[in-house]
Formats: sequence, C-alpha cells, structure tokens
Amino acid sequence: MYNFQNQNSTQTLEEGLQEFYSINSNFKKLSEKKDNPYARVFKEHDYTHVLFGLGTSIEEESLLDSYVVWGAKFNWRLIWGFYRDPEYKVVLDEIISKYGGWVSIFKIYTSLIPLKFKVFRKCLKMKKRWNYHNISDNDLNKTLKELREEYNIQLLSVDEIPVGRYLKSA
Repeated sequence: MYNFQNQNSTQTLEEGLQEFYSINSNFKKLSEKKDNPYARVFKEHDYTHVLFGLGTSIEEESLLDSYVVWGAKFNWRLIWGFYRDPEYKVVLDEIISKYGGWVSIFKIYTSLIPLKFKVFRKCLKMKKRWNYHNISDNDLNKTLKELREEYNIQLLSVDEIPVGRYLKSA
C-alpha cells in the first residue's frame, strides 16, 4: 500500500502526486508535455488517482471512473478530447492489449459492478463534488486527510480491490 492510499494520509495532494509519479514515471512525462493541450487533463486525472487512493491496475482504473462520474465535476468535452488524442490513445491501446481486448475490458468492468455500486454509495455521501479541472494551489497544499474530510471522501480498502486478477497470461 502506498501512502496516498491511506485514508488519513498526511501527504499533501501535491506530495501524493509525486509518490504516484514515483511508481508511474511514464505518466509524469505525459502530464508535462507542453505541446499537447490534453496534458493538463492527464495530470488532473492523476490527481484523482491520488485523491481517491487508487493505483493504475485495470480494476482501479475502472473504480476510479466511478468515483469521477459520481464524485467529481468535470467537462465531458475536455475528457472526450483527451481520450481521442493520438498520444494518449497509444497509452489506452497498450492497456486494452495488456488485458486482452475490448471484450475482456468489458467483462472486467461488469465484474466490478458490486464494487462500483459501493463507490456510488460512497459518492452519495460526499459533502460536495471534487472539481476535476480547477485544482487550486490551496488544494494542492492541503493534506489528503484534510481534503478527504472536507469532501467526505471514503476510500475503498486496498484489500477490497481484486488487483491483478485479470492480467492476460503471457
């Protein structure tokens, strides 16, 4: 378990992002590409990984989608543009291939419906929705514990998430 995955982590959001990038250095490079207008959206997505305490396995990505849809305010047009961007499409294609294609991805997502429903219930208890695109310097300097208390964000336990169950055998 990483520090940012602890419900009461005293890391700031920015420190949590640095820990996240220490285990996902290729994501840091993508989020800092100055010549790509969607680099900012990629970084905003990475902040949600930290805030909601989820890594980058397919299971965690699926659950993060649920946290974002139900627990964040975001601009669909920006998100859609991000997923259509050729540079980021390469990353998505690698993930899809790693897990055996779209049919397998669909099966993974549907198998997680009970956990997704649990995330949905957690999001209903949030005091307010996370502002996906407008993260203030003040928020970056708050501890994850403070942010999670402010929004009433309850993380899933890392033990609940079936990480690695779906990796395509080599």
